[in-house]
Amino acid sequence: MPSLSQIARQIGRDRVHVLSLIKPFDLPAFPGSSYPASDLSFLRVLVFLRLAQIPEERILEIWHLERKIMTLLHADTLGSPTWMIDGHAGKGGDSRRLFLSRHDLGTDLSAHSLQPGLDFSSPDAELFGASEMGEDVTRVLRSYLESMIPLRRDIAGQTATLHAAARWAGTFEAGV
Repeated sequence: MPSLSQIARQIGRDRVHVLSLIKPFDLPAFPGSSYPASDLSFLRVLVFLRLAQIPEERILEIWHLERKIMTLLHADTLGSPTWMIDGHAGKGGDSRRLFLSRHDLGTDLSAHSLQPGLDFSSPDAELFGASEMGEDVTRVLRSYLESMIPLRRDIAGQTATLHAAARWAGTFEAGV
């Protein structure tokens, strides 16, 4: 498990910047100790998105939709303090995973459907469940998928520029 300093070094940012990345996403802090590997993977994605000129507000919008989906599916009841990014530990199944959290929904996202009846948590203490209160995971998923269309387009639009920048930066490593 990497320390905050190791994470900062691996993503090419200082510790203060790493903390500023963590804060708006409400990730748990582990002061003075090691961070889960999922934090490193998640923060790396955030840095890449910012390099692709994706505004933080847009990233946060996607993040809030993902968290809402995961909460409605009760992923927040699995007992991990980093439940919202634990999907970064999993490999493969990209077509089933949410973009930022890497949470595996168990179904291909291009199908635009879920099995909302699956509930891995203990019974709610609330009088009414989320669906009775007007929250609908399929509606939130639809909104999420619609938000991803322009995001993917914008990332794809930056690909040539990022490749050119990487080649240009490589000339400094070669001493040119």
